[in-house]
Amino acid sequence: MSWLIHLLEIYGLWVVFIIMLLQSIGLPLPAYPFLLVAAALMPPTIYDATFLILIGSAGTLIGDFVLFAAGRHYGTSILGRICKISISPDTCVNKTGNLFGRYGASSLTFVKFIPGLSTLAPVIAGAYAMPVTIFSIFSSLAALIYLGLAVTLGVIFRNAIGDVISTLQEFGRLGGLVVIALLAFYLFLKWVQRYRLLKRFQMDRVTVEDLNALMVTEPQTIILDARPDDQRSIDGYIPGSIPIDENNLDHIVNLYSKYNEVVIYCSCPNEITAAKFAQRLRQAGFKRIRPLLGGLDAWAKSGNQIEFV
Repeated sequence: MSWLIHLLEIYGLWVVFIIMLLQSIGLPLPAYPFLLVAAALMPPTIYDATFLILIGSAGTLIGDFVLFAAGRHYGTSILGRICKISISPDTCVNKTGNLFGRYGASSLTFVKFIPGLSTLAPVIAGAYAMPVTIFSIFSSLAALIYLGLAVTLGVIFRNAIGDVISTLQEFGRLGGLVVIALLAFYLFLKWVQRYRLLKRFQMDRVTVEDLNALMVTEPQTIILDARPDDQRSIDGYIPGSIPIDENNLDHIVNLYSKYNEVVIYCSCPNEITAAKFAQRLRQAGFKRIRPLLGGLDAWAKSGNQIEFV
């Protein structure tokens, strides 16, 4: 445990910078507890607190701008890779898009506190072509609030945090092992969260080739688009597909025959959102319904036509 304390005491600002940068780009690091410890160990002066906030914010912003640029260049297709790194539930894609649709750029100031969404928000901002100036203002504000709250809490509870650190130091190597075990347990819980989500909505997928064949042999096939309206407008949609969401789910259930072939797609990695709606439709009585493997990205990569509003 002493090596960790020594590392923070000697290289505290650099360590905070790197931790915040890595967390910002999606690595599943418990940055907030680390910030509390760093704030508790530093001298309790306004100068040191301010410097810690600025250094941490710089790391966060660099990571945010990397993801923003990735969103600008690759669009929403990059979301799947980031979700796999961050071990975040795939529904974050839809939730983040809905937050942008409801609150606009100002949502950047509070998604920083929501696991999963904090990583995806800069990507979606870039994919939605948010002006760089607007993104810079709200991302900077979000970083300062996020770091400022952590440092403030660390200073306020420095005695309690110090007692915990002292106790761990007394155990020497065992204390370090406790910290490592807690980190491993945190990562394990995140993995279990993703595994349970995937297991819950595990079902057969239809491939792009299968969908093309269905559109020829069974023209009555119903194709449902489970993405938010803004993604449908920006990224386009499969020809003939019908948007589905919580508001029109009942209407779709009553409108179509339960025996029609139904294919549902989204832009989420692992097609979780599509699988959720597929399960809901199956419970409503639909007999032949499957998510599209790879979603809209797989459809586009295969060279198939994409339509725009």
